[in-house]
Amino acid sequence: MKLRAGLIAAASLLGTLSLPALRAAEPDNHSPDIPAAVRPMMANPELAQSDFIEQCAGCHGVRGTTVPAHLPEIKDRVGWFMCTPGSRAYLLRLPNVAHSRLTDNAQLADLMNYVVFVLGGKSVPAGTKPFTGEEVAHERKFALTSVSLKAERLRLANESIRKCRAPASLRLQYPGSTQ
Repeated sequence: MKLRAGLIAAASLLGTLSLPALRAAEPDNHSPDIPAAVRPMMANPELAQSDFIEQCAGCHGVRGTTVPAHLPEIKDRVGWFMCTPGSRAYLLRLPNVAHSRLTDNAQLADLMNYVVFVLGGKSVPAGTKPFTGEEVAHERKFALTSVSLKAERLRLANESIRKCRAPASLRLQYPGSTQ
């Protein structure tokens, strides 16, 4: 009898919620649309998006948001790392990028262009050039394996803040974090 009463109460509660309210409560798990202006930067934008989902989204989220994980959030932030040669190279030297199972450098460049130009959104400085297969081939030889990634990220974030007017919040792993 208690089970039946509980089910009736739950059904009544669900009946009072509107579909828009339920959708608003759900996280947005859909990949962002690839803007038409960004498509020419990639040989195969859909493959780049798929590669991101398979290789990166498990940790960085389908839309580039990582909270509550303690990883750098990339949505609307990663583009700032394109403003200096050192921070640009850093993105390609990250161990999970440099040692990616994607051995085709042009394909990996497309994946990184998806990350920067689609997920990075408004953080990408005007005039930023997309990654090329040649650049990826060069930089992945210098994978960051003997440095603190957290310290290196902070150093480069500070450089981007100083030289490129990136927001001070770039120092944080993700908005609202304390470090």
